[in-house]
Amino acid sequence: MRPRRLKVEFYDSDGVRHSIAIDGPVTKEKVAKILDLVELMAGTPQTSPTALALSPRKFDKLASTIISQLKGRSFTSGEARKAFETTFREKIPLSTVSTYLTRLADRGVLKREQEKLGLVYRIKIEEQKQSLARGPSLQAS
Repeated sequence: MRPRRLKVEFYDSDGVRHSIAIDGPVTKEKVAKILDLVELMAGTPQTSPTALALSPRKFDKLASTIISQLKGRSFTSGEARKAFETTFREKIPLSTVSTYLTRLADRGVLKREQEKLGLVYRIKIEEQKQSLARGPSLQAS
């Protein structure tokens, strides 16, 4: 494997430009660590449900579906999966939906609760208010 070079530049919320470069073999793990660092330093850009739905990433599409169709009520991973598949007419494994819901809960977007029959999720009140206040396009960070 010949050495490669990867360079990532981004601006944080204070407008400071950051540059990170890797000279040498680039692995998925290294890229994932860099992207985690970028997210920590720059923050995740605020997006609208419409902009998320246009993304090719299933994670973004699922987040869009949840914000636009499942807000204001509790839902299970199975219900989120059904809403996703109905909206985008593509299959998504239940395990993937569960993983994405866990990530959204860990990031503070969803509230996760244990009920008799399993886990249920609900959009946190603050996130509902933000999603309603956002415009229809991505806001650059």
